[in-house]
Amino acid sequence: MFIVDISGDAALLGILFLQSIVECYLCAIKLNGMKKLLNILCVVLCWGMSSSAQPFIPQSLNLIFVGDVMGHSPQINSAYDEATKGYSYDSVFTRMRGVLSQADIVVANLEVTLAGEPYKGYPQFSSPDNLVDGLTNAGVDILVTANNHSVDRGKAGITRTIEVLTKMNVPHTGTFLDADDREAKNPLLIEKNGFKLGLLNYTYGTNGIPIPSPVIVNLIDTALIRRDVLRTRELGVDEVIVFIHWGNEYERNPSKNQIKMANFLKNLGVRIIIGSHPHVVQRMEAEYDTDSTTGQVVVYSLGNFVSNQRKRYCNGGVVTFVQLSKGDMGKTQIANTGYIPVWVHMPYRNSKRLYQVLPVSEYEPLRKQYFNAADDSLFNEFCTDTRDLLSTQNVNFPEIKFSDGEWLFPKP
Repeated sequence: MFIVDISGDAALLGILFLQSIVECYLCAIKLNGMKKLLNILCVVLCWGMSSSAQPFIPQSLNLIFVGDVMGHSPQINSAYDEATKGYSYDSVFTRMRGVLSQADIVVANLEVTLAGEPYKGYPQFSSPDNLVDGLTNAGVDILVTANNHSVDRGKAGITRTIEVLTKMNVPHTGTFLDADDREAKNPLLIEKNGFKLGLLNYTYGTNGIPIPSPVIVNLIDTALIRRDVLRTRELGVDEVIVFIHWGNEYERNPSKNQIKMANFLKNLGVRIIIGSHPHVVQRMEAEYDTDSTTGQVVVYSLGNFVSNQRKRYCNGGVVTFVQLSKGDMGKTQIANTGYIPVWVHMPYRNSKRLYQVLPVSEYEPLRKQYFNAADDSLFNEFCTDTRDLLSTQNVNFPEIKFSDGEWLFPKP
């Protein structure tokens, strides 16, 4: 007796295999020869064994989320190149390539407009388009654009930001040209490695500046968010991700409203919630999918990825890592999480201030040779402050370290 364990695609192969045996048997009878029957059965048996289903290989998807990308006036001046009469940001982000290359998808918060000249920083930001080149060259794939500075340059600023990102083939969501544009890009659908994700982006407000019609900025509104999440689910996504601009600036603990909104999103079934706006790092919480727990991730604030802010707690931030997996049953699971502190170094070269985003763990062994005394003190203060906070408040969110020339990211 030949017994076949049939499940999934193996069932189809088994049916085809048995069908082939029957056909060959009938053929052999017509040929009136037992020897021919045995020969044909041997051939079919070999075919059946060679074409049996291959072992299932679990799928995985590595996500990295990047905090506030600011563009203060000194940053714009630093990016200007006298020789080319243009702007370049590659040197700002190039040291992050090794980290960002570990992800399949990198999402960052663009907290400026691309409204064109005159380029200005606070309070109404407009950065050169080359800022986006610097980010994408370092490994950023997607930008979210709903934040309190979205309407800094009015309707024209929103429109041009969207048009520039579209022309540069950078997927984005959060601000929209009109209702039709929102319908097309909200949610932003992401498909990679056999996963389908829906990304939504909201902000608490726009600094009191009215949003001019017909452009749209996604605002935090529970009824709106509920509709968006339900619609996203109807599109057959594996996971809904909400990147949300919330909280109180410069507070290192999440506010009651942040916690309340996080619980609201969790109750809607949103399992990945990423926060920005406070410009300082706040805690991160994760549960992994097991037989007894349902996975979820809340990052209350990533802090600054790059800015000109130098006061304590503001001169850096974190990038966070979330790993999804999918087994043979097709169910998506939250498998691993982690964070990497990043610090903004501002050295002078040829009397010009530069900006360099540094992954902390990689540059710690180089402190004495890379920093002067003042910078070393600031770097050490940021490292200590960040780790003291997160080591005591994080839940299942360890720091990812650099060791022996490589990043020790969790394996699938």
